[in-house]
Amino acid sequence: MTQRASDLLAEVADRLSTDATQSGIVVAEAVRAIEPELLKGYKDGTIDELVNMSISFLRALFRSLRPDSKLPWPEYYTQAREYARRYAEKGVPLESLMEGLAIFRRTVVARVTDELGESPYADEVLLLAQSRLGDVIEHLNSMFIRGYLDWTESKYSARQSELRGLYHIASALGRSLDVSEIAEVGLRETLKVLGLQAGAVWVRDGARLKLAKTIGMQPGEEDEFSDSGRSGLMRVLEVSTGPAESRVDRIAGEWSAIRAELRTKGVLLGAMTVATRLPRTFESSDLEFVAAVADQIAVALDRARQHTKEARTDYLTGLANRPEFERAIDRAVASADRHKRRLALMMIDLDNLKDINDTYGHHVGDEAIRVLAAELQRAVRATDTCGRLGGDEFGVAMPDADERDAREVGNRVREALEHLNRTAKLPVPVEFSIGITAWRQGLDWQAMYQSADKALYVDKRRRHAAKKRLGETPVKTPSD
Repeated sequence: MTQRASDLLAEVADRLSTDATQSGIVVAEAVRAIEPELLKGYKDGTIDELVNMSISFLRALFRSLRPDSKLPWPEYYTQAREYARRYAEKGVPLESLMEGLAIFRRTVVARVTDELGESPYADEVLLLAQSRLGDVIEHLNSMFIRGYLDWTESKYSARQSELRGLYHIASALGRSLDVSEIAEVGLRETLKVLGLQAGAVWVRDGARLKLAKTIGMQPGEEDEFSDSGRSGLMRVLEVSTGPAESRVDRIAGEWSAIRAELRTKGVLLGAMTVATRLPRTFESSDLEFVAAVADQIAVALDRARQHTKEARTDYLTGLANRPEFERAIDRAVASADRHKRRLALMMIDLDNLKDINDTYGHHVGDEAIRVLAAELQRAVRATDTCGRLGGDEFGVAMPDADERDAREVGNRVREALEHLNRTAKLPVPVEFSIGITAWRQGLDWQAMYQSADKALYVDKRRRHAAKKRLGETPVKTPSD
């Protein structure tokens, strides 16, 4: 990080911390709307105390963005731990408290973004702010978890080992984005806490469940606990009821086991079974513990999948981002060379993005990009890969296709956009230039890209000249 970025963040932090009143009111209203149970933490249950707390807390978060911040965070963390304990006593879910903290985090990031405007250091400053803010939020989340554990352990001393295990699982899973590691951590800690011998985790792969990890099982034994888990050796004895989203069954037969669905936001992400061949009677609290673990694993799996998706896709359009597209075209070239198949590469460039941004604003420009991406995705085959390669540049890798096939796709996209332009269904006219090349023996993907890019530039010049002849306001080209 440059010193200029650090200095600029310090200036932004000072401005925001000076007047956090309006932001505090907005945050308080958002917390009341999204997590109304958090009002239970205040004496009269009204929003006034929440507003005062929000303003004070936002000031502290803004000030924490400074590298020389002298805030007494150890004292704040201790207060957060006690704060969480009081909420636990009132029956407020931990998720509500964490969601409330997430609202504050999103507000700080949004306010910093607004303050930066179009500064050339905006991306660097925002990254630095998110890093500093992330450290604080992580510590506060940890304190919230500890506060809830304090209350739970004092009330259920007999279940200290289970709660400790759940905390370790939550902490470990919070640091991992690897599916195999998530499955192993969840299994190993659950088996340790409950004193069981074996277990398995499956994760969703399309319409089926795929085995991700086993512990303490011989090859083939996991089939007894597959996604159905209802072989002749097994029968469901009890289904857990409680706040967990993941359904948990107690099953018996050759194994004494607990089987859990891994669900979050109503979506099935996998399944887990933990078991022993020894005689074992599971208590309701055992099922509740496994249900809590299952929820933690499901959330971790969801986060890992989302991270993988974000790492491969463009945030604005949902198409492949540049690195992912380059990997796809590289694989396609290798396949074409190996199997002597056809391959076409189509490059598309939005003609008037700068004019749209300058005249109507970047939000309209973003909408034009999304419209073009949507029509492009609609026109290609499922086997093609569409990518957004830059601000206004798109690419389509088309296996088993030639230049004529690619040109037909381009024509379909152009016709669709012309229809939208004629019917005034777009805020501004959306037009594009196109460049197409076909793979030939000896070409790598970089050479194909350069060839298609040259064709794109020729088409852009041609369209520019045509508009001049028609007396239209031309779209500026790089050489103008």
